[in-house]
Amino acid sequence: MRVLVTHHLPFNGTASGRLSYELAAALQAAGHEVRCLIVDMVREGTEPFPVRRVCCRAGDPTADLNFDAPSFASETRGRQTFESLTDPQLAAYREAFRRLLDREVDRFDPHMIHAQHIWVQGQLALETGVSYLLSAWGAELKSYAADPRYRPLADQAAENAGKILVSTESQRDRVLELFESAADRTLVVPNLSAETLGNIYLSTFEERFGRAP
Repeated sequence: MRVLVTHHLPFNGTASGRLSYELAAALQAAGHEVRCLIVDMVREGTEPFPVRRVCCRAGDPTADLNFDAPSFASETRGRQTFESLTDPQLAAYREAFRRLLDREVDRFDPHMIHAQHIWVQGQLALETGVSYLLSAWGAELKSYAADPRYRPLADQAAENAGKILVSTESQRDRVLELFESAADRTLVVPNLSAETLGNIYLSTFEERFGRAP
């Protein structure tokens, strides 16, 4: 399958970023075609698979976004959090990511988008019309409660995701406190492997389109 993995920070920024890298590498090794779209402070990397970056760097007028990459407050990555973005910055962030996401969809034609967190990128994946699933981590749930600007976006992302993946039952319970309609689509998968993910991608695609990719 052709899989596009997205994340809101560099691969080395958080646990979810590191897992995104590991999953992309494992999927490629298992024979899937993989590309990634991430937010980063640099434009180039050394990954063994294609990566497109939204360059987000304060003080750099040549960057896609002239401010630091936002993170969730609970990630303690820096002072630039999603909550601290101004309305114009949030609009610019969404537009920059949408532009590159649309470009990747046009060029790569993925069967599946796998976005980390029930958040902005999931809602933008919905807008592409491509089948997508989400990995929920929990950091986004705190920001969901803290900033009402993101709630409609996260609600849309969760409501339309083919699957939402969590690692524990307690995490599933936390997700369903906010997104009750996702109960039958939220899966507890303690150990994600390329084989497990490939099967989940395939079943998600078939459920939507009634055929294999």
